[in-house]
Amino acid sequence: RFMEIIKFNLKDKKELLELDKECFGVNHWDNELWQEILGDLEHNIIYLAKENTELIAYLMIYNWGKEKNYVKVTNIGTKSSFRGQGLAHKLFETMINEMKKEGMKDFRGETRVTNYPMQKVFSDFGFIKVDTIKGYYDNPTEDALRYHLSI
Repeated sequence: RFMEIIKFNLKDKKELLELDKECFGVNHWDNELWQEILGDLEHNIIYLAKENTELIAYLMIYNWGKEKNYVKVTNIGTKSSFRGQGLAHKLFETMINEMKKEGMKDFRGETRVTNYPMQKVFSDFGFIKVDTIKGYYDNPTEDALRYHLSI
């Protein structure tokens, strides 16, 4: 099996939106939000994990660059049949290494209090839980755990 991690290209848009729907159901991002994201691919950087051309996972970040000097993990999703295979870890590793090359040392993100797989990914990479944000998520209403990593 051949797996590669590449940067998003507009030709991947349809497949990415379908994967987002599969991963997040009612909470998937609407077309308007995607238009906005894809209209600023300088800051919104999307890493795709593909196996033999099939999109199986993705990681999206917002690189604030010099403006705020941190990288924000905004979204990550893995096709259900590929979960538990370490794809989130591979995507994180690629992203952190690439951002370090650009001089970024600060990483932030948040996840649902019930999203244990994502909490594990954050802690496996040395992210520290810094905060709980009450009622941050909808469908269902849930608190968020906020994580920071300084390299």
